[in-house]
Amino acid sequence: MTAAPGRVGDLQGAQGDAAAAPPAAARPLRGLRVVTLADERLPSLGKAFVDLGADVEAVSGPWSGPAPRPLLQLLESRGKRAARLPAEQADEALRQRLERADVLVCPGAVPGAPAADQIARDHPHLVIAVISDFGLTGGRRGWTGTEAVFHALAGTLSRSGVPGAEPLLPPGEVFIRGAALQIACAIVAQLHRALRSPARRGAVLDCSLFECGAVCFDPAFGMTGSGTPDSLTNPGRPDVAFVYPIFRARDGFVRVTALAPGQWDRLLEWMGRPAALAGDHLRTNMGRNAHPHVVMPALAAFFAGMTCREVVDACRERQIPACKVLSVADVLTEAHYREVGVLAGLGTAQGRQVVAAEGMATIDGARTVPRPASAADEAFGQVAGGTGGEPSRPLAGLTVVDLGVIVAGPQAGMVLAEQGARVIRVENRQFPDGMRRSFETLTPAQARGHLGKESIGLDLRSDEGRRLFTELVARADVVLSNFKPGTLERLGIASADLRSINPAVVCVETNAFGDVGPWRTAMGYGPLVRAGSGLTWLWRPDGDSEDFGDGVTIYPDHLVGRVCALMALACALDRLRTGRGARVTVAQSDVTLVQLAELLAAESVTPGSVRPPGRPGEGALRRVVFPAAGNDQWCVVDPRSDAQVAALRSFLGIGPDADLDAAVAEHVATLDARRVATALQEAGVPAAPMLRPHELADDPAVGDRQVLHATPVAGTDDLVLVERPPVLVDGEVPPRPTPAPTFGAHTLAVLEELGYDRVDIERLVSSGVAQMADSLRPPAAPVARQPAGG
Repeated sequence: MTAAPGRVGDLQGAQGDAAAAPPAAARPLRGLRVVTLADERLPSLGKAFVDLGADVEAVSGPWSGPAPRPLLQLLESRGKRAARLPAEQADEALRQRLERADVLVCPGAVPGAPAADQIARDHPHLVIAVISDFGLTGGRRGWTGTEAVFHALAGTLSRSGVPGAEPLLPPGEVFIRGAALQIACAIVAQLHRALRSPARRGAVLDCSLFECGAVCFDPAFGMTGSGTPDSLTNPGRPDVAFVYPIFRARDGFVRVTALAPGQWDRLLEWMGRPAALAGDHLRTNMGRNAHPHVVMPALAAFFAGMTCREVVDACRERQIPACKVLSVADVLTEAHYREVGVLAGLGTAQGRQVVAAEGMATIDGARTVPRPASAADEAFGQVAGGTGGEPSRPLAGLTVVDLGVIVAGPQAGMVLAEQGARVIRVENRQFPDGMRRSFETLTPAQARGHLGKESIGLDLRSDEGRRLFTELVARADVVLSNFKPGTLERLGIASADLRSINPAVVCVETNAFGDVGPWRTAMGYGPLVRAGSGLTWLWRPDGDSEDFGDGVTIYPDHLVGRVCALMALACALDRLRTGRGARVTVAQSDVTLVQLAELLAAESVTPGSVRPPGRPGEGALRRVVFPAAGNDQWCVVDPRSDAQVAALRSFLGIGPDADLDAAVAEHVATLDARRVATALQEAGVPAAPMLRPHELADDPAVGDRQVLHATPVAGTDDLVLVERPPVLVDGEVPPRPTPAPTFGAHTLAVLEELGYDRVDIERLVSSGVAQMADSLRPPAAPVARQPAGG
C-alpha cells in the first residue's frame, strides 16, 4: 500500500448500520461487559465482541501504546466506548469498571500496565485475557513480534513464494487478526464455565499472539487440504503452482480447481477429451500433481483464448470450481459482495466514503455488525445461573453433532472438543469425506483434524438413517456443517427441520461464498475464496508478477473453523437465558474480506493505492526479509517504531544518514539467521529467523511452552505431532484431547445410548443404515438350530 490512508482528523465514522433496530438474534452476547486495556495492540479482538452485541469499553492509560493506524482505528472502533484514564486516577477508575465487567483484556509485561494476577485476586469473577507476543513464559517471552516476525517463526514464510526466490510474506495482517479471533473463541469458552459455575469463578488466560495466530494460518502440524502436499520436510518453498492452478485468460487470471474425479471428467468432456490428458492415472490429485508438465500446458492453452467471465461461467455451469482472480478494486465493485451486505460504507476519510468489509457471519439472517444496546439488555451474570457444580472443562456438558468435511468444518468441531465439548462426528460410507483414504485407517491430516471427537457412521440418505440423526440432534446443543448450499435441504435435515425437532439447537453452516447472492450456487474451496476476495491477487512480489504465492496454503480454512466455533459458543451462551437456538451462516469469503478490511478501505479512499504485496502500515525498511548465511537461509528484520529504528541504527553502529536497508543487508548476509535475530531482539529490534515446519519440533522456545505433542494415527502404528490448544488457562497446559477415532468407532455406543438393543443394532448395521470400519463390526449373533424333524 503506497498511499497514506489519511489523518485522524480526516476520518469520520458511519452511523447507518449502528442506528438500525438491533435484532436480538444477531446480538447473542448482549449484556456482556468487556473492558480492554490492549485495544492499541489488538483492536480486532474487541471488535469481535462488539459485532456479537457485547458492551466493549476500550480504556487507555499510562500503559497504552500508540493509537492504531487511522483507517484501522476507524474500522475497529465502531461500536466501542472509549475512555482515557489520567495517571493519578487510573487505579480507582479501573477498579470501578472491573467490578461491573465480565471480561478484561490486558497487555502482558508492559510497564505501567495493571498486573493480571493482582486483578484476578481482587476480582475473581473476571475472565482475564493477558495478551503478549510470545506468551508469559518461555524463551521468547521478552521478544517483540510483528506480522512478519510471526510468519517467519511459524513456518509459513518458508512455504510462501516461488522456489529459488526470496520467500514472500503473505499480504495484509491475517496472522495477527486471526490470533484475535482464536483468543475471542477461548474467552467465550471460559465464559461458559464461569457463568455455569456456582461461585462464578473466572480465569486468567495466557494468550500468545504467536501461538494463537499459528493455529489459524496454516499450522505447521495441523490439518492439510485434500489437494495440498505435505511440506513438513521440504527444505525450500514447495513447487506447487499446479495444485490450485491459475491460468491467464484474455483479460486477466482465473483459478480452476478440479479436485474431485467427477469435476476432472466434466473438464475433459468440455475440452473434447484430448488424448494428452487421457488415462486413469490423471483422475486423481496425486496423479495430476505427478505430471504437471503434461496437465498444465494443455489446460493453459485451452483457457488462453477465453475471457475470465467465459471460463468461470462455463465452469460453474458444469459444476467445476472456478473463480476470477479479483483485484482489491474488483472486490469493491463485485455485485455479489454488495448484494449480501458484507461491503458497506463505514465512514469518511479525506472527503471520500470508506468502503470495507464488516460482519463475518449472519445469525437468523441478520449480519453480525455493531448495533446499539437496548434498555432491555440484561447483564450476563444475572441471567446465566449455575449448574450446581463446578464444570470440569469449559465446555463440559455441551453436545455437538459434527457433519464437517475436508478442513473448515472439522476444525470447528475440534476447537469445541479441545475445550471439553462432546463432539460426535457423523460420516456416510457412501459419500465419504474428501479427506478420507480408507475406512480402516486415518491419514496424518485426519489424525490432526479430528482430535477429541467420537465417530458414528450413518446413511443420511435413508429414512432410517435420517431418523437416527434427528434423534441425535434432539439431544444436541450444536450442529456443525460445511456443505454447499442446498445439500442439507435435499437430505431433509436443514436447520429449519432440525429446529422443529429441537428449538434450542444452534445450527452453524459454512461454505465458500454463502447461501445468498449471485455466487450462492458456485462451488468453492479455499483457493477459490482467496481468488475471489483479492487475497490471491495481493499475494505476489509486485503488481506485474505472475508468480502467485498462495499455492500451498489452505487459508482461510483453519480460521473459518474458529469463527464457526466462536459463533456457536456465543449463540450457545444466549440459549442459557432465552432457551432459543439459532441458525448461523459463515461465508468463508466474508471472513477473508474482513481480514483485509483495512486494505479495502484504503483502496476505496485512494483508488489504485493498494498494490501487491499488500502490507498495510509499511515499516521503516524498504524490505523486511534478508538473506543470511547458508543455503536459502533468511532473516526478518522489521522495526516499526522510531525507538526500534534508533535501536537498529545503534546496533549497526551507523548514523542517521546511512542507508538503513543496505546496512542491514550487509550485516545479516554473513551471519547465522538465528543468532543475528536473537541479538537484534536483545537490542530491542523485532527480528526472527525463517524457520521451516520441521524445525519447529526442535525449537527450544516451542519446547518451553509445550506447544507440540504426539498423537496416534488410528489404524496404524504411527505417531504425528500436533499443536496443543493455544491458550494456557491459569498457567496450565490444556489437557491433551483424545486421539481422532477410526470411522464409526462409537457407532455401537451411541446407538445403545439412544436406546437401541443388540437386535436393533445388528439390523441397522447389516442394512448399512448404521456404519463402522469393518474391523469394528460385531460378530453376528449365532442362529439357533432347529432340531431335526422339529
